[in-house]
Parts: sequence; C-alpha cells; structure tokens
Amino acid sequence: MHVTLITAVDCHLCEELKNALKRLARERPIDVEEVAWSDDAGRQLVNHDGVPFPPALYVNGVFRGYGRFSERRLRHVLSQL
Repeated sequence: MHVTLITAVDCHLCEELKNALKRLARERPIDVEEVAWSDDAGRQLVNHDGVPFPPALYVNGVFRGYGRFSERRLRHVLSQL
C-alpha cells in the first residue's frame, strides 16, 4: 500500500497523521511518501482535489481526505482497500 501525505511546516495535524501511520505500519506494509504542501507536486494535487488545508492523504494515488485523522478513521480508510 502506497500512502502519499501532503504536509506543511509546523502542522500539528500533519505530525499526528504521520505518527498514526508509523504505528499502523508496524501492523501492515505501508510505503509512506511525504510531499510538501509548498512543492509543485503538492500544490498540484491539493488544487486538483480542492483541499483547503493540510494534511492531505492519498492512498494508492486516490484522495482519501484531509485534516484531522484519528487512528480509528485512518484504520477505517486503509481497511477499505
């Protein structure tokens, strides 16, 4: 499973999501790619999907949401794949 995170500097929601992904990666194989909100690739993705603020989560190239992700919500999103 490939996860792309679009993150911003000093974003506490981004850090929470990264930490939750690290915990879940102990249970299942997850390849995490982090892309900066300010990079061209990050801006292109969030503009395309209308994401108003970070973090944005893409799983296997598909937009799955943005903002606060509890570990429960993240588990639910990943279990649907």
